[in-house]
Amino acid sequence: MKVKLFRILLVITALAIIFFATKYAFANLSYLKVDSYLTRWQKTKVVDKLEMQDALTSVDSMLSLHGHFPHYLNVAAKVYEWRAFTHGDDQATYESYLLTAFGYYLKSSQLRSHWPLTWAFMANIKSNLNQLDDDFYYYIDQSIKYGPYTHEVNLQIAKLQLLYWGRLDKLPIKVGLEQIKRALLNNNSVYLLLDYANAIDRSAIVCTVARLNKIERVVRHKSCKP
Repeated sequence: MKVKLFRILLVITALAIIFFATKYAFANLSYLKVDSYLTRWQKTKVVDKLEMQDALTSVDSMLSLHGHFPHYLNVAAKVYEWRAFTHGDDQATYESYLLTAFGYYLKSSQLRSHWPLTWAFMANIKSNLNQLDDDFYYYIDQSIKYGPYTHEVNLQIAKLQLLYWGRLDKLPIKVGLEQIKRALLNNNSVYLLLDYANAIDRSAIVCTVARLNKIERVVRHKSCKP
């Protein structure tokens, strides 16, 4: 009797393992599809309507199968940020999709509070919604706390510092300048920050930081030449 019961328990355990393994495998297939879209959109800055619809369907599938995985929640949020981007001419719709993205990031931060990029992304959404409130500064602080030398965090906070130069009363200027310096020192972010600074006419600030910190490749860059 005991042997029979043990075998039944083994079968149940094996079936449970197979079920969850299959479930997570299908979730990962949906994730890979979404991730490929995000990579292409980031590169081309062009979002095809059919691709967006397919991405949204894949997001729903991915989260229905594994909705408590923080990375999947971040990916879902990114899709909705891009969806907001495609509706930039409709303020209400734009903000609605940003809030949906924010909701996914918020849930992700609750499940994995030590992940710095989630906090940085939340601060960026607050910026896009023109909400420079206490939460905005808290998200910046958390992103720096958990990822002080993470180049994506350095780049994101540096961009915010440049965009709101002289207007971020609760972000000490030395903290913002340090993030700019770290972004300029990293191969993955230096030219992205230079391009961004050019786009918003803040090159002088970036070049000054580079000169003070003797970051020669930036000092020699065309953006910093008289």
